[in-house]
Amino acid sequence: MSKIIWFTGMSGSGKSYYSDCIKEILEKENLRVNIIDGDLIRDKYKIPVGFSFNEICQNNKNIADICKKEYKKFDITIVSVITPYESIRKDIKKIFKNDLFYIYVYSDIESLKERDTKGLYKKADMGLIDNVIGYSEKSIYEEPENADLKLNTSSNIEPKKNIELLSNFIHLKIL
Repeated sequence: MSKIIWFTGMSGSGKSYYSDCIKEILEKENLRVNIIDGDLIRDKYKIPVGFSFNEICQNNKNIADICKKEYKKFDITIVSVITPYESIRKDIKKIFKNDLFYIYVYSDIESLKERDTKGLYKKADMGLIDNVIGYSEKSIYEEPENADLKLNTSSNIEPKKNIELLSNFIHLKIL
């Protein structure tokens, strides 16, 4: 079967959270699941990642390469990485074709700033950093044109509803 669920969205939107939730659900169904998380990849492979357009695209391509080497070993590979540009998402889709499903994890800015698990939005507001993807003026996030599913993770949305929506989507469209 070997399918890829690729979560895209801004920092703090819930990509890793929903990746972990869905992994737990799928493993209970005896599926072999692998998670490739952008934060963990950076630590594991010690790849220095910058925030220019080209550096971000290269990082996304590196993650796609890691995914390509590993995903056939699993029933489901879950990738959780910002992947902010439509052009790179299209390039990745060309590699994996019908094996890849994009999940756009959307949250309004106020909810992202409330969560701010990494302190990035606070640092940006203080002028300490100017490269928060989708928040800083020079670092945009392009909403996906053709996501297979959009999860709204704003503060007024119950996470349980998104988990149910995601689980139903996976069972109806992927498995």
